Amino acid sequence: MLTMKQTLKAAVAAIGVAGAMSANAFVVGGIDFGSALNLSHLETATMAQTFINGNGQTAMSYGSVSTVNGSNSYCAGGGSCGLYYVASFGNSQNFTGGYVEFTTATISVFYTNTNVNLLTQNSVQNLATIQAMTPWLTLTGHNNLGGGAAPNAVLNGTGSFSGQVLNGFGGGLFDVSVAGPGVAAVAAAFNTNTVADAATGFADVQLTSSFSNFVLNANDEAAGLAAGCKTGTAAAGAWCYQGTTNLRGTLQPLPEPASLALVGLGLGVAGVLSRRRRTVSK
Repeated sequence: MLTMKQTLKAAVAAIGVAGAMSANAFVVGGIDFGSALNLSHLETATMAQTFINGNGQTAMSYGSVSTVNGSNSYCAGGGSCGLYYVASFGNSQNFTGGYVEFTTATISVFYTNTNVNLLTQNSVQNLATIQAMTPWLTLTGHNNLGGGAAPNAVLNGTGSFSGQVLNGFGGGLFDVSVAGPGVAAVAAAFNTNTVADAATGFADVQLTSSFSNFVLNANDEAAGLAAGCKTGTAAAGAWCYQGTTNLRGTLQPLPEPASLALVGLGLGVAGVLSRRRRTVSK
């Protein structure tokens, strides 16, 4: 009888844990997005970006995801982890002193079990550190931005001076690259086609960013990687901007393998208990 009671408790506990995970939290790829009843997502990231000064150029950007749906404790199970990204915005066009468009763009998001302070080393070192992490999600540019942008543009930006400080703002649309590097469950969760473009199509994620050249990575300045960024004499490729990026979209709930395993465990124990009951009744 004692064994049966213990087995029953185990079954109830296993099913209860599985039920709690599926009802109260949406976890995918090791990241807890919060309530499964609110699958809209928002990632706020600190970022650094290079300077361009004409058409046909590529800007690089990277950063760390500081919050997910408003929480800075987004690791599943409360552990230590982090999301980081590297982005490439290519083939600049329609460049003026205060406006630019890009026709290609890729954002590669990476996962790690540690936290990295990106202000303790320069941008070249940061790029190498992030790209050595585990691929988590790949996003590619989606055109038809609207708002006066050329139809082939996937990202655009504007800039204006406040004294000697250049303030910039950017925006773009992105699709999940299902075949790109990353976790399949994460790609499936983000691949929702819920962000309308200016034509008749839909993207998966909307990007907005703000940045300036007022405060830069001190390690970049010491290494000469931000030369001229504060005097208007920078060359293309200099790490002239720091700021924030927001990625918005809608997630679709997909069961994590861990959740499925817990459900299976609960049902398995319940099945054993049922068989024992039938045996006893005979």
